[in-house]
Amino acid sequence: MIDRKTGLACSALIAPMLVLAVWRILTLDDWTTLALPNGSPLPALILLLFPACSALVVGALHWDSRGARADSARIRPWCNWAKSLSIGYCGGLLLLQGVLIIRSLDLDVALDFSAIGRALGIVLAILALLSINQMPKLPWFEPRFAPGGDLGPIYGPRYLRTQSRITVAVMLAVIAYSLAVPPTIAWRSVPYILLATACLVLWSIAWRVHLGRKWKLERSACR
Repeated sequence: MIDRKTGLACSALIAPMLVLAVWRILTLDDWTTLALPNGSPLPALILLLFPACSALVVGALHWDSRGARADSARIRPWCNWAKSLSIGYCGGLLLLQGVLIIRSLDLDVALDFSAIGRALGIVLAILALLSINQMPKLPWFEPRFAPGGDLGPIYGPRYLRTQSRITVAVMLAVIAYSLAVPPTIAWRSVPYILLATACLVLWSIAWRVHLGRKWKLERSACR
């Protein structure tokens, strides 16, 4: 679902993220700890999560584009959706990483970087929320390589609807948590958010395999 131009644009956003993360880790007195003013210290390797998460999202969308087996008219809405999601996601993470690095430098700047970081995080969550909510409205197509195989015209849309509803609920919980906790401990939620994302991915794969098995059994019963 990502064309060559979109892939290059995302790469141009991921490369500075990786360079900034490596530079900041190497310039720390203790390369394992990222100290924030008026906040709890964080693992310095958290800076590498920004380019890693961006590359994971872009790579997954690119893999789907290679495995698509549908006509161009059905793929086009997905390409537009993936373009806005990938560029917005990578650009937002680049800004969020920049705010975290600037805050760790403890510069004498009359700006509340903690509030800016929280606002950027909420904007990213809303972007993901809107994108995920739009998925069931796009035309369904069968990827060539996917866990569970084909889902068919019934279970395919059902899989997207269920996945989007659960992910929307998770994103709403993330937004509510970001608004509820004090800014000084908001960064502590990052590992838990990543853990929840990993669990959501595993559940998504298991749910797809289950629906794919049901579709195969129903097709076998009809023959």
